[in-house]
Amino acid sequence: MINDSPEKGIFSMERVVITGMGCVCGNAGNPEELKRACAEGKSGIRDCTVFNAGALRTDQFGEVPGIRGEKRVYELIRIACGQMMEDAGMNREQIAALGRKCRMFYGTLLATSETYVKHSTSTAKGTEDGSLPRMNEFANYAAETTGVQGMIDVSSAACAAGTTALGMAFDFIRNGICECAVAGGADALSRVSAYGFHALKSLTNSVCNPYDETHDGISIGECGAFFMVESLERALSRKARILCEIAGYALGNDAYHITSPEPNGEEACHTMKTALQDAEIEPGELDYINGHGTGTILNDTMECKAMHLLYGDGKKPHISSTKALVGHCMGASGAVELASVIGVMESGKPIRMPRLTSPLGGEEMFRAPERLEIQYAMSNSFGFAGNSASLIIRKYEGGR
Repeated sequence: MINDSPEKGIFSMERVVITGMGCVCGNAGNPEELKRACAEGKSGIRDCTVFNAGALRTDQFGEVPGIRGEKRVYELIRIACGQMMEDAGMNREQIAALGRKCRMFYGTLLATSETYVKHSTSTAKGTEDGSLPRMNEFANYAAETTGVQGMIDVSSAACAAGTTALGMAFDFIRNGICECAVAGGADALSRVSAYGFHALKSLTNSVCNPYDETHDGISIGECGAFFMVESLERALSRKARILCEIAGYALGNDAYHITSPEPNGEEACHTMKTALQDAEIEPGELDYINGHGTGTILNDTMECKAMHLLYGDGKKPHISSTKALVGHCMGASGAVELASVIGVMESGKPIRMPRLTSPLGGEEMFRAPERLEIQYAMSNSFGFAGNSASLIIRKYEGGR
């Protein structure tokens, strides 16, 4: 039920669930493949064919095979959104019929980065090629693909954008502002990201190895991942299959540095604590944390410190990084990582990081157990410019 009154809306706390998802990334063409690939530790990081990577520190990228041309992000959107609608048991016409009751929340870093390149090139030459107004057309394409008629929100909170988009969908629905939302993100491989991270000396020399003593940088990937998020009331009324419930989330920004994380983990810890408070649970109730885990020394070390601040001397849950298998999918990374977490929740099989041999600081929390039964899980995203986001999901076990 929609509350048209903003004043009334803030007191209408609906329970929020995920009823459909679709994803495509370097190691999987759909959510079921992703679930199996993560359990097997199957990597999708391979030789780059999208652009010439010869001048970079590495030519290994999380490239989605079978996609050609400059419009890669549109293919990622089309595939993931199509899967999501089928999984949710809804089609474009049914979503369109909801009008403003359904909104879109899209997380991205650059999306159509080639448009930025064309605009910058033409501007440098003193000409205008008309590309500037088209920089956000990917979001319109996502809405047209799914039939969304309501508001379109584009989150560009750096590498926390995907998790931010899902958190905003959660917030809008639980406060009665809309009944459902298509939320997620897509980012394609681009020269802008590749050469940018190369210039920052953040790329790995080979393949990323998060939370390992040998870590030396990131592998860049690409993905599209979208979810049908709706109120529990609406999901039950249409007899939808419920994948999980969103229990809480938090956003943060420490503004410490334009690229480097706050080194002591204080802001990351604060964001996680705020998400836990929102979900009304204690740190010890988390069964699993999907970390940001980029494989850079700065990020991984900061996350270790944040976990020690959060748990102290207490027992920590298992922590792993999906990026070890698909690479860092930029702003959309939080979306595909949530899909991997839901897969673990469904299967009880943890995500295997295939190159982990010497866990950072000797921490056993990074070693995967044989089984991982999840009641509560947290997915973290810690991006440039101090952006941070944490999302907590719980297993849905019936009831209203």
